[in-house]
Amino acid sequence: MSRKSRASKDSRKSHSSLNEDEEAIANEKEGSLAWKVLHISQVRTLLELNVDQVHLKMADLLNLKDHPVNLQEAAVLDYYVASFWWAKEQGFTLQQISGFITALSMLLENIREKQMSLVDNLREFKKMLVGIGQENPEVTGGLDFFNTDQAKLLTDYLTKTLFQHYKLYQYMFTLEQDEMVVGTELSIEVAPPAEIPFPPPLDEGMSEAVYLEHVAPPPPPPEKEEEETAAPGEGEKVFTEEEVEDILEGVTTDELKEVISSVVNEMLGSLSADVGAKLKEREAQYLAKISKMQKIAD
Repeated sequence: MSRKSRASKDSRKSHSSLNEDEEAIANEKEGSLAWKVLHISQVRTLLELNVDQVHLKMADLLNLKDHPVNLQEAAVLDYYVASFWWAKEQGFTLQQISGFITALSMLLENIREKQMSLVDNLREFKKMLVGIGQENPEVTGGLDFFNTDQAKLLTDYLTKTLFQHYKLYQYMFTLEQDEMVVGTELSIEVAPPAEIPFPPPLDEGMSEAVYLEHVAPPPPPPEKEEEETAAPGEGEKVFTEEEVEDILEGVTTDELKEVISSVVNEMLGSLSADVGAKLKEREAQYLAKISKMQKIAD
């Protein structure tokens, strides 16, 4: 078969499918919930995708583009995808899947927009089930294309996934998500210009072992500490009590006071100098902190 005839056949098939979709939508009963959220062609496309592809496609169809950063949209999208996949596994028709997704959307909107209570939302769901199991119902809730067994499956699924966690969905739709601005500071060390001879280019590099063995200068020899091993009392003159008394006999009271005063002044002078130096150092630290705070305030 030539490419031209194959393309013509595909075109006729696509046109035929399009006509069938339009006919199915046109023949839909008034008040039906099918094709309200998902078009028949969209449901057919989703059935051909895997779970990951359904997740991306559903986000686009439901306009949930912020789901990677918005937790509310992410939770809603996950629920839609899980519900669609469940309906697919149950073998629902295109019409039934579309109607089920519409009912799911209405129940979620009742929580989000109308802040509807659990009891009121259960009543709304029961209204959707009106007409199921009847051949020609006078009043329908929009899901009469399901049979009674399928309606039980729908009820069990929504009870376990939505109604049993109703307060969780209420909390999710009423509480705004905190916005977090995360910043990271990066410090980059730039290599020296090429004209500087050090460090050498990478092609001239060598392993650390070769560098230490052949290039690195030898470590300086350790400094020998001279230990003074002088005998105790060596070099010091020891006075006897008689010699001490002879020395003190020649010193008057005024001279003794003068000697003591000079020694005290010398000790206090050095201590005062140390205290003054420490005070100046502490003053400089406080001035630096005050200057830094003023710069930050400006």
